Amino acid sequence: MLLAILTAQGVGLVATLTITLFSGEPVAQPAPLAWGAIAGIAGVAGLGFFYVALSRGTMGLVAPLAALIGAGLPVLLAIVEGEQPDTFRVAGIALALVAVVLISLPSGGSSEPGERRATRIDVTELPLVILSGLGFAGFFVAIDKASDSGAMWWPLVAARVIGVALVVGGIVFVAWRRHSGSTRARTRQALGLDRFYESGRTLVGWLPIFVICGAGDLGGNAFFILARGADDLSVAVVLSSLYPIVTTLLATVFLHERLRPVQILGVVLATLSVPLLR
Repeated sequence: MLLAILTAQGVGLVATLTITLFSGEPVAQPAPLAWGAIAGIAGVAGLGFFYVALSRGTMGLVAPLAALIGAGLPVLLAIVEGEQPDTFRVAGIALALVAVVLISLPSGGSSEPGERRATRIDVTELPLVILSGLGFAGFFVAIDKASDSGAMWWPLVAARVIGVALVVGGIVFVAWRRHSGSTRARTRQALGLDRFYESGRTLVGWLPIFVICGAGDLGGNAFFILARGADDLSVAVVLSSLYPIVTTLLATVFLHERLRPVQILGVVLATLSVPLLR
């Protein structure tokens, strides 16, 4: 897992730095760079807590709750700071947030213990979900603050540098902990290398997938900044948080997964929310 995140972050850093140098954008002032660094810390922390929460077996509720917190808090902050969305936009924001939750919810009525557990969340695991959502919300808010000065690419470079540094630090820490009191096999498992060995694939074989992930993440960040420059923070954040819907639709097309009625309702609500946010 950590190696996958590191590769995606590294690809994003190289791509961001290349685009920044070719764009001719002047080096940002310390304040936007600092906000970019904060965004990098918040984003990687949110992603880390998100993966830890998923590993506890609460996938069905982790995704919608984290997305709801990650989108809801920036919207509330934007309104507190002076944004005044009209009635139609408030309705669109509400519909979009409900849609994200509905499309990410697990199916009910399962007789399997593991699947029944996916429909509820342990109180002791709730802090992980909250911290994940706070991390995502912090990323949105910090990138928004960084873009206030007109800088676009340099804050993203700062975010990537910090992100790569944090992931490298995490890998070193996990490796040290695993080697200090356990076997090399457990270290490989902690770093996510066991899957490569078991499947007979190497990191090079997975590299194209990681490159696509890094490019997709970079595109999402860049388009969020462009959307923020064209409209209010509340609208940009909510539209960015509709990504679970795209993921679900792609899984339907390419993996032949079937949409449940509650997910279909979520897609309908998301579709209705978009024109209201214009």
